[in-house]
Amino acid sequence: MKKFLSLAIITSLLLSLFISFSAPLSFASESSEGEGIYKTLDDLKGARIGVQQGSFYADLVNERIEDANISYFISLVDELNALKAGKIDAFVAEEPTLNAMSEGDDSFTFVPEYLEEEYYGCAFPKTDASKALNAQISEYIARIKEDGTLDQINDAWFGEDETLQVIPDYDTLPATNGILKVATEPEYPPFEYIRDGQVVGFDFDIVYRFCLEYGYGLDIQMMSFDGILPAVQSGKCDFAISALGITDERKESVDFSESYYVSRSVLVVLKKEKETTSFLSSVVAGFDKTFIRENRYMLFIQGAGTTLLITLSSILFGTILGFLVYMLCRKGNVVANMITGICVYLVQGMPVVVLLMILYYVIFAKSRISGVSVSIIAFTLVFAASVYSMIRMGVGAVDKGQTEASYALGYSDISTFFKIVLPQAIPHFLPSYKGEVISLIKATAIVGYVAVQDLTKMGDIIRGRTYDAFFPLIAVAVIYFILGGLLTLIVGRIETDVDPKRRNKDKILKGVKTDD
Repeated sequence: MKKFLSLAIITSLLLSLFISFSAPLSFASESSEGEGIYKTLDDLKGARIGVQQGSFYADLVNERIEDANISYFISLVDELNALKAGKIDAFVAEEPTLNAMSEGDDSFTFVPEYLEEEYYGCAFPKTDASKALNAQISEYIARIKEDGTLDQINDAWFGEDETLQVIPDYDTLPATNGILKVATEPEYPPFEYIRDGQVVGFDFDIVYRFCLEYGYGLDIQMMSFDGILPAVQSGKCDFAISALGITDERKESVDFSESYYVSRSVLVVLKKEKETTSFLSSVVAGFDKTFIRENRYMLFIQGAGTTLLITLSSILFGTILGFLVYMLCRKGNVVANMITGICVYLVQGMPVVVLLMILYYVIFAKSRISGVSVSIIAFTLVFAASVYSMIRMGVGAVDKGQTEASYALGYSDISTFFKIVLPQAIPHFLPSYKGEVISLIKATAIVGYVAVQDLTKMGDIIRGRTYDAFFPLIAVAVIYFILGGLLTLIVGRIETDVDPKRRNKDKILKGVKTDD
């Protein structure tokens, strides 16, 4: 499997080179200097401003910038790439994050006028059980503020000495008082990000020290930023820490701990002038950042493994469930057909991402079931609905005379279905089945909404570290293409084996005596 995915990564590099030659990219060098295109907030009147989904920046921008045109993005890296592509004129970020983003890319700066100060805190569900944990963390934060520990953590993660940025060993946490589930978006350096496969950063240095002192284990739930507060509200996690600004509106939904950091939000804009590096050095640097540095190719492998697990499990369980439901409805039972019809209508008529989030945040809200399990359940239902419809179509294409002739020969109803009808129906719906398999593996790209680190999410995490959309997106696309091709070959081989018109003559006649 690792060799196969390594081949996919190499293929992605070749495709990247091909695309790059057809549409050369421009990369800013570290030596580029220049002022920002906009110098004051007034200069941005009527401008296109990017904000991150789930943040409160839209209201802030509307208050400070007249006639602002707001665009919403899932992550900071999407905002940065939109800025470089000219899709937006500016976007909102915190000053420390901007400094991390500018490492190796000096093509942007910020308007020298702060929007607002933000106070960061941990978010907790509004339950009695969470109040004790909130009190513990708040007491700990207040104490490390007084004894200088918080200043040491601040100097380590916001300074230039990387030797002070120690990667926590979460496996060594005592867990004598239980394991805490914490939600975060690991695409926000230096507060939280992935390094060598581990979540690190300013926020998690605090969390690790707290768990170590109070006897907790740690289960980190990585998800999109706009899914963090719903996860807290629904009780899917014990608390969240992800550079969350404390606001009055958020306090209506969740409780916050003592503030542990004060940040200033700024508007990021492009510089007037920038120098570009050579194409070859840009390609080499991009490949190194995406695949080699911090062993990031392992993230692609892990993500592809999760995607395959969800896809293959959903295909297996969905096929079984769809077939069983058809068997229940085959003889025309009114109640069974009515219930099945309603369920199929709901599943097929609802966007998969909505179904996924309803299962995760509503139906299984109080359960500790993992995001991977919820994803398998959701896609099993989707695939089962398709299988049920396909079997009905395939069986309907078989002439009724086949059934009548089988009964005349003394076959039972079950024997008739499995020996006569189903073998003839399978070739009719297998092409559609193959198409559903390909659609399924692509549809799983949304599971990052429910804290699943699939292939797409791992690509997002890497983009959040490199702030480069090109190589990670090409790599994800190529790996999806290869995985889909493999599944297509497997289903295609099954299609050939069950279709008498396409099977090898020797295989069909195997075991049958013929006269030479």
